[in-house]
Amino acid sequence: MNVFTVDHELCRKDGICALVCPVHIIDAEPGDYPVLDKHKAAYCLGCGQCMAFCPTLACTAPGLAREDCRPLSGQDMPTARQADELAFSRRSVRNFKDKTIPRQELEDLLAAVRFAPTAKNTQNLRWILLESRERVVQLAELVVAWMRELPRIDPALDEAMHAGGLVRAWDRGVDVITRTAPQLAVVVAPQWRWGQPDAVIAATYLELLAQARGIGCCWGGYLCMAFEHPAAQDVRNFLGLGEGEMAFAAQMMGYPRFKAHARPPRKNAHITWK
Repeated sequence: MNVFTVDHELCRKDGICALVCPVHIIDAEPGDYPVLDKHKAAYCLGCGQCMAFCPTLACTAPGLAREDCRPLSGQDMPTARQADELAFSRRSVRNFKDKTIPRQELEDLLAAVRFAPTAKNTQNLRWILLESRERVVQLAELVVAWMRELPRIDPALDEAMHAGGLVRAWDRGVDVITRTAPQLAVVVAPQWRWGQPDAVIAATYLELLAQARGIGCCWGGYLCMAFEHPAAQDVRNFLGLGEGEMAFAAQMMGYPRFKAHARPPRKNAHITWK
């Protein structure tokens, strides 16, 4: 692992790097250059907080390269009103154009989603992208096959999710599982304490960043129920999950067939002030 380095010509000895370090391993006495003991370096998360908050880009965290730390462009930041409008305009899209999103556009989108936070900066999420409607249908068919078995293997879940009605709709040619989405993204994480919240956060980032690019998304709730059910092994096999992995979130994706023109009302925020 690379050591913690400080450019003495750039450093202002302000101690900000030590204050923002989440594990408090940087020592910075007032008026001195910050240092990181080599024994403490083992506890570094590699999050880059010290680099991000240094006004002069003077320090480099262990394992990271200064040339990969790019300055933020304040002029590209949306205003609060613009950010609000992005959130207001997001809709769950269930009607898609018969048009696939180019791979390069998906790669650019997921490159931005990388900056979604993960617990302890593990960055251990994996994405599975179904790139065609044919592949999406294959996954949906496996989920429907699992639903057909629910009355026998899990009657309580069958009744709770009204699986019988979903299966009948599918048999009539109505896709209520993947909503005719041309593409689909699945978030995979290790089966550890923070795997599911990390995946859900990343899927939420994906949805908002996709909205900014004119791409519609919809959470695949029925897919997620199958991912986690012990009897849906065929679904997990189709995804190619490895040992100790779990698919925790899914987003149906595509270009929206229709455009939203208004934001429907929502309940007032339920807040307890203390």
